[in-house]
Amino acid sequence: MDSKQLEQLVDRIYALHEADIDCDSCDEQLDCLAEMVAAGYDLNLMLPAVQHHLDCCTSCQEAFHALVVVFKAQQAGQC
Repeated sequence: MDSKQLEQLVDRIYALHEADIDCDSCDEQLDCLAEMVAAGYDLNLMLPAVQHHLDCCTSCQEAFHALVVVFKAQQAGQC
C-alpha cells in the first residue's frame, strides 16, 4: 500500500467513524487496518474510534488480531 492509498483509506475511514461505529463498518475495513497495524502503524493514534470498537467487540477484535498475525507472517516470509 503506497502513501497515497494509505491517505485515501484513512480519509475514508475517518469520515465513516466520526460517530460510533458498528461491526459492519469495522468489518469493511478490517483487512486494510490489520495490514497497517502489522506494518507498524498505531491504530489508537490514527483511528481511536476503531480502536474503541475493537476494545468493546470481542468478535471484531478476534478477527482483527487474526488478520494482523497473518500479515506479520507474510511480511516475515512465513506464508
